[in-house]
Amino acid sequence: MNNRDQHPHEPVLLEETVSALVTDKSGIYIDCTIGFSGHSFAILQKINKKGKLFGIDYDPYALEYSKNRLSELDRTYELFLSNYTEFRSLIKTKNIKEVNGILFDLGISSYQVDSGYKGLSYRIDSQLDMRLDPNSNKSINEILNNLDDNELANLIYNNSEEKNSRKIAKSINIKYRNGALKTNLDLVEAIQMVTPKRFLNKTLSRVFQAFRIVINNEFENIFKSVVDAIEVLKPGGRLAVITFHSIEDRLIKNIFKSFARGDKSYLQNIGYNLTIKCEKSIKILTKKPISPNRDEILANKRSRSAKLRIIEKLIIV
Repeated sequence: MNNRDQHPHEPVLLEETVSALVTDKSGIYIDCTIGFSGHSFAILQKINKKGKLFGIDYDPYALEYSKNRLSELDRTYELFLSNYTEFRSLIKTKNIKEVNGILFDLGISSYQVDSGYKGLSYRIDSQLDMRLDPNSNKSINEILNNLDDNELANLIYNNSEEKNSRKIAKSINIKYRNGALKTNLDLVEAIQMVTPKRFLNKTLSRVFQAFRIVINNEFENIFKSVVDAIEVLKPGGRLAVITFHSIEDRLIKNIFKSFARGDKSYLQNIGYNLTIKCEKSIKILTKKPISPNRDEILANKRSRSAKLRIIEKLIIV
């Protein structure tokens, strides 16, 4: 029985990530997006009994699954039911100020998509929600209540680069104002009405992505959390980030550039305001992002868009 048969989600770029991340087998590591613990299981296998892993997820089902799975290993770990934006305060409660490695896998799990969880899939009918964090008070209804056609089109384009965003926004708003937008398949229908059939799947993916990103504050959360991660790394410690679409990857690329060169203009140029001092504190280990090889893509087609970027905290002497 292979890993795909055993677990609800297939971790991407597993070997490439874990082999680069774990440089001290007695170190402290954080998986900020533990999900079903694919990467964390491999990290625990690699560290020794003096090492420790912290895992974070806002999905209680995934966290309970990970707890049971990781208990198979005779290693030290602790799991938190929380949003990864809180990782710094969580480890502070454990009197930890610096860590050896941090991982962000920013993709949503196969289970969340395939199960129709929160209306994330455009293939399965369910109530429109898309809140990954159950404590979030932002909703798709709130967005549609407050945005006109142009504002909604900008939201879709800025978070997915969907070129047909104007027609799509108008179609969605018409359906919503008529009280006919209740489920994710209602949203599919609104998009389908103004989208050529040959582009439909990609367009659906982009529009659902745009709503999910905005409802969950994903870009702001990534920005804040990755900057925090750079700050709490020990000298020589490493940060690995796996992204799944170009806007997300661009943000990570420019965060890393800013702290590798001590120049916050890279972030300012894409609309992010860095409030802390931007010092040259890291080196980029991946000049180009690492992508899955052909065998991994054939085994797991959802891995094809994944990109892995890794940095190391500089040792200042």
